[in-house]
Amino acid sequence: MFTIAAPTVGGLSAVSIVAGKIIPEVTYTLPFAHLNLRRNPFGEFSVEEGTRLADVEVEEFDEFLREPGSALQFVGEKGYGKTTHLLAIRSRFPDAAYVHIPEGERAEIPDGNPQLIDEAQRLTRQQKRRAFHSNVPLVLGTHRDFDRELARAGRRVRTIAVGDRMNSTLLSRILNSRIEWVRRDEGPVPGVRHRTAARLLERFGPDVRRIQYELYLVFQDMKDGIRDV
Repeated sequence: MFTIAAPTVGGLSAVSIVAGKIIPEVTYTLPFAHLNLRRNPFGEFSVEEGTRLADVEVEEFDEFLREPGSALQFVGEKGYGKTTHLLAIRSRFPDAAYVHIPEGERAEIPDGNPQLIDEAQRLTRQQKRRAFHSNVPLVLGTHRDFDRELARAGRRVRTIAVGDRMNSTLLSRILNSRIEWVRRDEGPVPGVRHRTAARLLERFGPDVRRIQYELYLVFQDMKDGIRDV
């Protein structure tokens, strides 16, 4: 007797061959294959994936960020889209350098043009002095408004309240882009309806991270096949 793995729709089936007869044993189902997806679209993504999926409009800042001494800050609460905006800008500037400062930790601030610092409220005093007083274009994602400090350092400052830029059309596009990113094959996949995006925005405000967590739970429990939510 010997065992082989044979492909099936959405997984592999282990079969044993005994005296020339095929005897099925166990079927292994690939997670989310029943939804035509490779994984839950609302789980954690890498920075590289986040850069590709940063579906926000930032072209308006291109000219400003080519000027020495410019500083652009995206201000908002956790989950409002600060990181998404920084990653979108990063994708437009080949010499950009991005760093995320973890909570309770220090991080090296890399050189780049522009220099993008996520969670800038966690900068040390020395790091802040060095970054703010530099002439290199600077982009901050921050919970704290640094307008006065940046201006005192001689920076020309633009401040964007990221929560004000969110609407149901943009949210729907962001959510469905994540679903497309983890598509397994051709054919239908689940989708997020515009009215669902509007309802989630009304319930959670512009907290995209909280909205994605809610949808993560929905997709984890979606056992009845492909459908829109």
